Amino acid sequence: AAELLSRYKVLVPKKRKYYIETLYSHYDHTHFKEHLDATREIISKQCPEYLDSFDKVMGQRWGYMFNMMVMPHDLIDKYCTWLFNILFELEQEVKKKGVDDYSPYQARLYGRVSELIFNVWLCQQKESGMINNSEICELPYIYMEKINWGSKAISFLKAKFLHQKYHDSF
Repeated sequence: AAELLSRYKVLVPKKRKYYIETLYSHYDHTHFKEHLDATREIISKQCPEYLDSFDKVMGQRWGYMFNMMVMPHDLIDKYCTWLFNILFELEQEVKKKGVDDYSPYQARLYGRVSELIFNVWLCQQKESGMINNSEICELPYIYMEKINWGSKAISFLKAKFLHQKYHDSF
């Protein structure tokens, strides 16, 4: 990692591509879009300069997932400060509406939202000239858990066409 960090500012896993949906529509079908809508509202108040990046990222069909990144201390500190200010306010908004009725799987919403808005933060850093595309290195990753592709496909179709949210991992 040290050798890569001497050449790049940001190390991320290879983009995960969503061929059929945008990041927003996938979240809407499988989770609760209100989380992303509330996050957008929070960003519009806390850091409105990120709003265009939020909208752009939510319309993309790819993203850097898994909350995995390696960056120099100053960048990770800047990102975490930005992220946790948003997540703490999101937590207050979600508590107002009640999370008691969420399954344990859906209650992990803060990790999922942070996974998506890392892409917003990174997009804004590129838009503002703080980070160039040439300073981002995508690295391969290995997914260690077994995936039940049949169950995953059926659940995706149910989410997309029957509006049934995910209840568990695959």
